[in-house]
Amino acid sequence: MIRSLLLRARSSPEDRRILAWVKRSFGLRPADLALYKQALRHSSAVPEDRPDLPDNERLEFLGDAILDAVVGSLLFERYPKEGEGFLTRMRSKLVSRQQLSELARRVDIAKVMESNVTRGHETSVPGNALEATFGAIYLEQGFERARKAIVKLIISQYDLRELEKEDRDNKSRLLEWGQKHRRRVDFHITEDGGRGGRGKTYLCEARVDGEVRGTGRGPSKKKAEQEAADAAFRSMEKRRSGGRGRGRRPRDRNDGQGPSQAA
Repeated sequence: MIRSLLLRARSSPEDRRILAWVKRSFGLRPADLALYKQALRHSSAVPEDRPDLPDNERLEFLGDAILDAVVGSLLFERYPKEGEGFLTRMRSKLVSRQQLSELARRVDIAKVMESNVTRGHETSVPGNALEATFGAIYLEQGFERARKAIVKLIISQYDLRELEKEDRDNKSRLLEWGQKHRRRVDFHITEDGGRGGRGKTYLCEARVDGEVRGTGRGPSKKKAEQEAADAAFRSMEKRRSGGRGRGRRPRDRNDGQGPSQAA
């Protein structure tokens, strides 16, 4: 206790801010503060004259694996009677890039994160920093404490029952397919100015491993994402069929089936 108070007294305002954020977000008291500072440091924040200063990419890699294991275990225990398709679909909803970015926003990670990425181009940076923080917690606190902290965070921010009720639409199915086949699926949204006084229009690109597979437009982000996912499925099924015709709509079964892995 005395050591903790002395450490806090000697720490900088930035250090105290990070300590408070970790305590507030995860209920933990960091001992190795440098590890958490690394987790919150994007590569763009590393000065050219300090190549020895580590960024968070390695911790992000580790945190991604920890998050997958924790969420997989959580769902496996919570839904003992559900099959692989349901579990994969639920996991994809919880660990998707969009969901991680939203979770990072909810815990105000931007207030403690180091990044020089231009605003508007940093959609994945906060979520990546959150994953890196999971990696830091695992290294310092061990898997069991990391598991409890991550589960507590997820449960406090999301209602799993509401996620269960969501329609099995093409966006969910595309995310599920990406999880099953280890492909990165992202939905990149931009805002188009209103035309004729009709309000905002959102444009969305559905990307698989960085390649645009479908685009959509709509009056809301959700509508634009759904249109992009629909277009992505049509495109990927057309590739699968060798470009003949429009291709069949992917099967809507509870087994996680989607486009072929080669899509």
